[in-house]
This record gives sequence, C-alpha cells and structure tokens, in this order.
Amino acid sequence: MLVKRVPTAGMRIALAASLCVLAPPVAVAQSPDALDDTLALVGLKRGDVGWIPKGWWPRFPDVPYRMRVFDGLFAAPLECVPFARALGETAWSRLDPERLDTKEDRFDGQLLQAVQRLGIDPRFGGFRGYSANLIAPPTPLDEAILKLTEQAGRPTRIYTFGWDLPYPRIREELADRVKVIPREVSLILGQLVLNLADAHRWAELAFRKVDARDRLVVATRYDVAEEMTDAYDYIPQIDDVARAWDEASLWYGALKCVQAVDDARVALQRLDPCPAGDFAFDWESPLGWIRVRGTGDDEISGDDTLLVVDLGGNDRHTGACAAAGATRPISVLLDLAGDDRYESGSGPAQGAGLTGVGLLLDATGSDRYRAQRFAQGVGQFGLGVLADLGGDDEYTARFTAQGCGLFGIGMLLDVDGDDRYGILADGQGLGGVAGVGVLADRGGDDAYVAERKNSVTGRPSYHSPDLDVGVSNAQGVGMGRRGDGSDGHSWAGGLGVLLDGGGNDTYTAGNWAQGTGYWFGVGVLHDRAGNDVYRSVAYGQASGAHFCVGILVDEAGDDQHLAEVNSNMCMAWGHDFTVAVLFDAAGNDLYRVDGHGLGYSINRSVALLVDGGGDDRYETQKTPRPGYALNDERFRSRDGVTTYFADTTSLGLFLDVGGRDTYWGELRNDTHWLDAPDAPNWVDRNFSVGVDRADGSVNWTPIPVRPPTGVRPEGVRATPSR
Repeated sequence: MLVKRVPTAGMRIALAASLCVLAPPVAVAQSPDALDDTLALVGLKRGDVGWIPKGWWPRFPDVPYRMRVFDGLFAAPLECVPFARALGETAWSRLDPERLDTKEDRFDGQLLQAVQRLGIDPRFGGFRGYSANLIAPPTPLDEAILKLTEQAGRPTRIYTFGWDLPYPRIREELADRVKVIPREVSLILGQLVLNLADAHRWAELAFRKVDARDRLVVATRYDVAEEMTDAYDYIPQIDDVARAWDEASLWYGALKCVQAVDDARVALQRLDPCPAGDFAFDWESPLGWIRVRGTGDDEISGDDTLLVVDLGGNDRHTGACAAAGATRPISVLLDLAGDDRYESGSGPAQGAGLTGVGLLLDATGSDRYRAQRFAQGVGQFGLGVLADLGGDDEYTARFTAQGCGLFGIGMLLDVDGDDRYGILADGQGLGGVAGVGVLADRGGDDAYVAERKNSVTGRPSYHSPDLDVGVSNAQGVGMGRRGDGSDGHSWAGGLGVLLDGGGNDTYTAGNWAQGTGYWFGVGVLHDRAGNDVYRSVAYGQASGAHFCVGILVDEAGDDQHLAEVNSNMCMAWGHDFTVAVLFDAAGNDLYRVDGHGLGYSINRSVALLVDGGGDDRYETQKTPRPGYALNDERFRSRDGVTTYFADTTSLGLFLDVGGRDTYWGELRNDTHWLDAPDAPNWVDRNFSVGVDRADGSVNWTPIPVRPPTGVRPEGVRATPSR
C-alpha cells in the first residue's frame, strides 16, 4: 500500500488555501435539499462530482477484473449511499426469521435470494435469481447414493467371471446401513443427495478448460490476501484460471447447493417431532463421505465429505467440514439444532469454497466457530458460505475468514442473536482481488473485532510506523493487488461488505477497516440501527487510497466515531482518486480524529462527511476544518504526465443538518465555511466546503424534475416531424 501518510514537500500549500471564510447561514440558499445547497456554494451540481477515465490519460492505471459496481460509483459518488442502503435492505428482508421458510411467486427461498443478490449478482450479472431449478424427487437415501455412484461411472453391482462376487456387496451393505435412518428422513436426504450430484456436475463443468495443475495451485494458495496489496509474489496460475474458467457454471452449481440444503432444512424441521433418535450413518461415495447423525451429542469429522447432516444435539464438528477444493468441489454441512462447536486445524473449513462450493448451514443454537484461516465464509474461485440462523454465536479465526472473497465469493450470514466476531486480519467483509466478501448480521448487540496490535498479528502497518498498529483489511473493505510498482500485474480490488441490521454494536480495528477501499476496490459498512461505536486508527471509517471507493452509512442511534492511537487519515478521508462517503443519518454523535479527516480530500479525491441530525460533537488536533480539500501544484500541470490531475475535479465536503453542534477553534454551529476567495483551490477545481445548518434534509436519490410542457432542456434540439 504505497500511500503517503502526510502531505510531502511537493504538496506546497498556498497560505490562502489554509484559511477559510466563515459566514452565517443566511448566505446559503435554503432549498429543501441541503446537499444541493452545499454543492452550490462552490458552483457544483450533483453531476459534476466523480470521474469517467479517458483512455488517453498517461499513467492512469489500466487494471483488469474490476467489479461491475466500481465504474458506476466512481463516476457518480453520490450514489454510494443508495447502493449501501440497497445492500442493507436486502440483508434485512432476506434474512428475516419470519420469512426464511417461505418462497415467493416464481422465486426460490430467502437464503438463496440473499446469496444471489448480495454475492453472485455483484460478482457476475448472468442470473436474475429466480430459481435453482432443482428437479430431484424425494428418494430413499440408499437409492439416491446408488444413482450418484452410477452417475460417477462407478459400478454398484460387482459382477465378473459370470457371477456376483461375494464382496463388495454394495447394494446389500448400503440397504442394511441405511435402516437406522427413519424413512421420512431418508426420503429428504436422498433428494438432497441427488440435487448435490446435479450441482457437482455444474461445478466440474466450470473448470473443464482449466489445467488441473493450475486449479490445484489456486485452490491451495492461502496467502493471496496477504500478498495482494503490495504485490510481492505474483501467482501466474491465478491469471490463467481467471481467463479459462466457466464462471456461470460454477455459480449455477452454487445456487443449486444453497437451495437444496435449505429445502432439506425446511423439510426436516417440519417433521415435528423429528422421528430420529441417536444413530450414526457413514458411507463413502465417489463424491465424498456422506455422514448422518441423529439427535445425540456427536463428534463428527468433516474431512473429505460431500455431505454431513446432524439432526440435533450439542455436537462437535472437526476437520475440513464444509470445505471444497480442487479434488472435492462440493462439500456441505447441515446442522438442525443444538449448541454446537466447530473446530478446524490449519486448512480451509466451515464454509470454504476454493475452486468449488463449501456451505455450512446451522439452523438453531448458540454455536462456537474456531478456525485458523480460509474459514467461516471464504471463496477463492468458488463460493464459501456460513449461514447461522439463530442463537448467540462466537466466531474466531486468524486470517482470511468471516466473509472474504478472492476471485470468488465468501459470505457469513447470521440471522439473529448477540454475536461476537474476532479475527486477526483479512475478513469480516473483505472483497479481495476480484472477489466479493460479505458479512451480514441481521440483529442483536454484536461485537466486531479485528486485532489492532501488530505485535499480535505480525502485520505491521507502515502508515503507523511508530505505533503498535497492524493492517486489518476488515469490516467492509475492498482491496486490490497493486502491481504497478513491482511486476506490473495489477488486479482490481473487489467488493467488501459488512451489513448490520440492528442492536448496539461495536466495531474495533487497526488500519484499513470499516468501509474502506484500495486500488479499485469498494468497501461498504452499513449499520441500520442502534447506538454504535466505531474504533479504528488510519484509513478507516469511509476512507481509501488509489482509485477506490469507501462507504460508511449509519442510519440511526447515538454513535461514536473514534479514530484512536494518534490516528490519521480517517472518517471520509480520500487520497488519489478515492471516493469516501460517510453518512450518519441521525442521533447525537461524536466524531474524534487526532490527525487529518472529517471530509478531507487530497490528490483529486471526493470526500464527503454528512450528518443528518442530532446534537453532534467534532474533535480533532490537526484537521484545519471539516470539509477540506488540500491543494497540490500538480493540479494545474499539463506536462503530459499528470494530465489527468489537471483535467479532473476534487471535493472535500462537510454537511451537518440540525441540532446544536460543537466544533473546535473558530467554527460555530449554524455557519458555513469556504476557502478564501484568493485561494488557488478555486482555479484548480479543488473545492472545500463546510456547512452547519439548522434544518433541511438530505436526499441521496432525488427525483428528476421534468421541464414544463413545450420547454426543452438546455442543449436538446427539437427533431423535425415527418
């Protein structure tokens, strides 16, 4: 992450640019929309903010694998808030516990809709999310396993020399073992097995043009998230697989897995009471082990499994449960009830899809998830999902976990309960290179912790060189591989999303966290309600560097935005063509940052801090004023090298609507402030504006106004009638 911590000597600031003019609110044209008024103070309209890169601009990076969402938000930064709200509303509605068992019209279940709309749709636009098109009928489990075996090209009747061999007697042995499973349960599980076999076919189709050795490499590289930012260890097989795989087939198989497991959950839960007792069934199929347990307290190994189903009890799941890889492209686990423990070693587990689909669905209970890496909802050229539908849960991992996507999709979906998420780094909604990472928690008082100390993580940050602060890459962050200073292989960052639906939550991290982007990545944190506390250090809370988007939207509650430990570059801070948008819609809020932040733009960025109401307090040691755009003499240079700096517009904007607010220095409630009239910012289209006003509203999605009948908009010519 080669970014500057503070302005260098090359950023010579004219004295006039560091001064500002304060004015009472009467100087502001009071229209219904406070954001329009604020932009008008510096001569801007909504459409003037943002960038559409020109192909002839020298040195403007050409980076492959950009997310579909990036270009739209880069061109129209004010759409960041509607985008974050749409994601939050999707999680809120699709993870509603009252609706989880329902289907609507032609659409399949709510869990599938959540995976499709939050994960697959941002990554790949080939689906509309109607249905996974499952067609397998209820089938006894032994018959389903026999069909699966035959479809895999394996014999089920061992016949040679003109007679049936005495062993193995597959049909007879399978029929005998399956007797421990009640018939009602067997019919549901057999249907599930056949649907998973269908999904397996599509998952294998996805890699039909991929060299098997390349697939194995990308499925076993566990350091991609660590390597990606500073680009020190190029992995050529990733580029090769990215060009060769059939992405549509993989996601189609993934949708089939999600819907098949969710259908089985609903069907089994409707067997009330479930006829199963304490039993164990194990069978090694050509596609992996199938393990079924009853209602006892069991210990179940997830190693090399196609399917694990547990019907109840307080269980211990160990090993690589729900972990798919190059040799096992489908692995799913369904646990219906109980306070369970999930414990894995150093390998992928607990909803990990590495060139495949790994899905863990836990229906009820207060559960504990512990893993090392690549766990709890991670996808690398695949889909990894951990969905927990109820209970007070605890998630603990070290690296690359809890909703992390790298050339794939990783999702951690938690429906309800007071939950705790702990990670060292790289997760909790990390969209790594070309990936989508989502952590969505619908309800409860939750705690999100990414270890701050580099003395613990071993990941020091050179943006806090004298502090014990590490790189978090967590809690709604999009990070890319910046190869322009090393081997030239740059990969765009992905979409990293953390969505919290309600409760009094705490967010704690070091550097690079909480709605932050880097190198063509998009990071989003959306909190729907509650009195929340955000703690970060540098590059946090709607920030970013180098052609990226960082978004934090908090809809309600008395919140604390705290940048701690000699913090800097935080709270709507943008460096080098960053879109940084922090919107806190309501409540009596506190904003505190030691260094620069609070709607602070440098090197042609758009940084917006908007507070929609309440009695707020703003505190800082070094920020000149909220809503500040630092001037750089390169903005007026047209030497052919930095032309794109001269051709563009930047903005540092602050807006507080309503309440009795407290600032530092000479800043006062119900005033506004701008650059001095003779400041170079004006001619360089580098605009600083801050407004505190008593009333008004902020409309992020204004309805276009039609011109009166017979009046043509400016620039539109009439077309002669024929």
